[in-house]
Amino acid sequence: MSRTAITLAVLFLAACSKDAPPPANDVNSTTTNTAEAPAPVPSLVGSWTVSQINGQAPNQVWPMTATITADRFVLTSECRKLGYDFHQDRNVIHLAPNAAASGNCGRPKSPAELLIEKPLSLANIAMFSNEGRSVEFSGPGGRVSMTRK
Repeated sequence: MSRTAITLAVLFLAACSKDAPPPANDVNSTTTNTAEAPAPVPSLVGSWTVSQINGQAPNQVWPMTATITADRFVLTSECRKLGYDFHQDRNVIHLAPNAAASGNCGRPKSPAELLIEKPLSLANIAMFSNEGRSVEFSGPGGRVSMTRK
């Protein structure tokens, strides 16, 4: 048999053979068909203590605390309350000042009370740590860190 006949026979058999099975899943593959579920994000609902404003502990005698419900954020500092309408969508937050939920007392605002208004009003992200026991609100106005009570 000549070389040409053998070559033609091999090519004929190769053309008629079944396709190779698809390769098994490669762990180094960059594409996957399974979508990962997003990690759960803790709810902000509950009671919190303000631990820092723009990286500094509030410089005042009385603690600053926050009570958060599904639609309201109320910051309490001694006899003063700063109320906000509130919305959380995973790590995205929105606070809008709400005069009806706020309350003032006879004394002037403390430096910490003045300092916290801008970071709260402009906060748009909540970053959690410590398994949801700590949170930092941040946005163009600054940062507010709180610890869950």
